[in-house]
Amino acid sequence: MDTKILIEIMKKEHETLREFLKVLNEERDSIVSFSLEGIIQKNNQKEELVKRLEYLKREKEKALPDIDREFLATNNEWKALSKKIEHAVGEVRPALEKNMKLLSFSIDHVKSSIEHIMSFINSTIGYGKKREHAPFLLSRVV
Repeated sequence: MDTKILIEIMKKEHETLREFLKVLNEERDSIVSFSLEGIIQKNNQKEELVKRLEYLKREKEKALPDIDREFLATNNEWKALSKKIEHAVGEVRPALEKNMKLLSFSIDHVKSSIEHIMSFINSTIGYGKKREHAPFLLSRVV
């Protein structure tokens, strides 16, 4: 396989990582604004991007055995792309971790709110407790 093909694969990989980072930032905004629709949409986009990255990785692994290692060691375009990809991965990881923490916090907040609401409802209607029935009079006027 030609080195130009490998370079093209790496360019696509870098573009996909940049797009993934953009989607992560948009997902973060959706999490912060509690937009469930936005979170679902961004999650679907992330799935597609991960599939594309996995495909590009397989293609790169297929291309690497046929490439002259000495040529790669001296090729400036290869070096530059490798650094760009490494940098992009370095940006994606913390963004992904941050979103996971934000989601965890949001889920905990929602659970806490639901528990608070349920305890209020239960205390108001006496659900699960033995209640004394308060006498009430029905009016004859209907």
